[in-house]
Amino acid sequence: MAGMSTRADNAKGRKVMLGFVVRRCARELGHHPTPDEFALWANNQRRDGERYHIFGQAISAEAAKIMLRSLDRLVTVRSPEVILGQREAS
Repeated sequence: MAGMSTRADNAKGRKVMLGFVVRRCARELGHHPTPDEFALWANNQRRDGERYHIFGQAISAEAAKIMLRSLDRLVTVRSPEVILGQREAS
């Protein structure tokens, strides 16, 4: 159907604002994440019983620290519908 993403599309990733990703993490944690918490969350996502990295590869706490200072940047994420609240994380 037009406008619907497929599993293959999600494996490739889509661009979203980094602020949306951090907001989703904060929602799940109940507070704004520290760099360590953000890296751990981003590197340990699950979907349909499979573990994956939200950015396609693992990020370090140091990279997360930089990312948390750049919320207006576009980033590629594997499951944009989870980040944008169109589907609950599993």
